[in-house]
Amino acid sequence: MFKRLLLVALATTLTLSPAQALLSLEKYVNSKQLASPGLLIVNPVDQSILAQNQADTPRIPASVLKLLSTTTALYFLGPDKQYSTKIFKTAEPDTFYIKGTLDPWLTSNLSFAKKNKQRFLPGLVSKANSENRKKLKILYTGLFDRDTYDLAANLKNKGIKVSFQRITYAEAEAIGIEELNSVTSVSVSEMVKFATLWSDNRLADRLAKDAAREIGFPTTGKGLTTTFKLALDSLGVDHSGLVVKDGSGLSKRNRVSAITVVNLLSAIRNNPTFASIYEGLPVSGKTGTLQKRFLQTAPEAVGKVRAKTGWVNNSVTLAGYVQNGETEYVFAILADGITPTLTARNKARAAMDRLLGVIVKGNQ
Repeated sequence: MFKRLLLVALATTLTLSPAQALLSLEKYVNSKQLASPGLLIVNPVDQSILAQNQADTPRIPASVLKLLSTTTALYFLGPDKQYSTKIFKTAEPDTFYIKGTLDPWLTSNLSFAKKNKQRFLPGLVSKANSENRKKLKILYTGLFDRDTYDLAANLKNKGIKVSFQRITYAEAEAIGIEELNSVTSVSVSEMVKFATLWSDNRLADRLAKDAAREIGFPTTGKGLTTTFKLALDSLGVDHSGLVVKDGSGLSKRNRVSAITVVNLLSAIRNNPTFASIYEGLPVSGKTGTLQKRFLQTAPEAVGKVRAKTGWVNNSVTLAGYVQNGETEYVFAILADGITPTLTARNKARAAMDRLLGVIVKGNQ
């Protein structure tokens, strides 16, 4: 059945004979460099299958999982949501209260703040600490532990020693006297673009976990899996075998099938709520994590592929959209049987690039 569908799809979409097209694609689908991947390439207009291999088998997605994370964040948080962080003075001149909202993109790295428009937490403290006191106490709510650690390190470099104390919102109501300064983040949609373009692990994980918190679920693997499934259900995407342990894709225990990824990409393609995912996808040979891909391996595909990359240990993945004339195919390649070496991973990436190159040049 698969070969019949494949031949029909190839014959009607590529200007190669069915035999030539089958040989060209199967050469890469079955290449030892990909080690029998979970793979699916579909024309979303008529759902015709261009190629497939164990598409319904759950695989280790690596950072391709970020497609699910960002979809879930946009669905439950909304593309326009922003986060605010405020600092207040208290009755003690050397004590401040920071009221955060678990901003996913707050930073204590000045270069990140300048380059990526991330909000700079030490700047918030510096404006409040106008007398440049060398010993501070900061009471806080709504900050990640990592944020307090990075802030302490930043202030230490300036000769300022700081201690932190997490308090409850109820306790904060009786402490904060006057707001001194505040910062507001970029929108969730802007964060999604960045997380997708550069595969930002921390950002994607924080967005996914905020989505879980938003609907009352814990940020554990179980809570994330349930949250992701609810978002996929809303889009009519089957999620059989889905297992989520984090929002970044770093966990080797994450599982998703190629068919789930392809159906998700098809469902969100023209939905304005999720437009930032498509806009943020790296472009082959041009931007983000695909900037150096395809240039040598499949130059005909430069500028013709928009896709999320991923790798972890023995898994190398790629999923997105590939242009063939007026037709935009949706694809997912989840190769999780790769030897965990740089050489093997690069060979897998090259095989993926060339496979997509065959699709691009099929009508040339």
